[in-house]
Amino acid sequence: MEYIHKFVVYTHIVLGSFALVLFWIPIIAAKGSKTHNRYGHYYNWAMYGTSILGVIACILVLIDPMSVKPKVFADTLEQAQYIKNSRIFSLFLLMLSLLVLVSIYHGERVLKVKANNALLRTPLHLGLLILLAVTALVSMVLGVMHSQTLLMIFSGVSLMVVIGNVRYIFTTKLKPRAWIIEHLIAMLGSGIGVYTAFSAFGGRHIFSYILGNDMVFLSWILPSVIGVVSISWSRRYFEKKFKVVK
Repeated sequence: MEYIHKFVVYTHIVLGSFALVLFWIPIIAAKGSKTHNRYGHYYNWAMYGTSILGVIACILVLIDPMSVKPKVFADTLEQAQYIKNSRIFSLFLLMLSLLVLVSIYHGERVLKVKANNALLRTPLHLGLLILLAVTALVSMVLGVMHSQTLLMIFSGVSLMVVIGNVRYIFTTKLKPRAWIIEHLIAMLGSGIGVYTAFSAFGGRHIFSYILGNDMVFLSWILPSVIGVVSISWSRRYFEKKFKVVK
């Protein structure tokens, strides 16, 4: 299982690296252009692969941390602590992977059905939202129990995404061109997810070196803060551009 996990993780990293670059092409390209559509599809598939492999990697750790990441321990107490910490952290990463998967799937489906949001009420779409909500709630409880700030913050973000998506899906009458904004916001949200992962696992060494170990948490928080500000600005800009009535 150790080698299966490594293969899944390495493939996840490779696809995630492609997604980091591909994300910007549809953002910069004219909306609706051939370049925007083509590279948007490439980005979607890279993100589907990244998020699904992330889910698989996390599930493997949750099932058997010792087989996935073998380690020698001084005593059984140390081993039990390692297993507990591994499972909590994997649950956190599972939540983030599901958050990205939900965002990319919602953004793609919204674009396909446009104003007919009733077509979004499928078992797969709603099932993904339920799965993310359950994972977020469990993560929230564990975050409170173990005083894990990141768990609590990202659980809240995940639940907000679920609520926002459900509200859009079950809105009886959408505003004209509201689907354009929903698509763009969902795609930006997926980008926040991939850049958060990149910053947390690569950028944390930079933050640690420059600001010290106490500031490592910024590698998790900063991309989300920048992303939320960007989404807020983008929403206002595109609502004005596409004349979406508030």
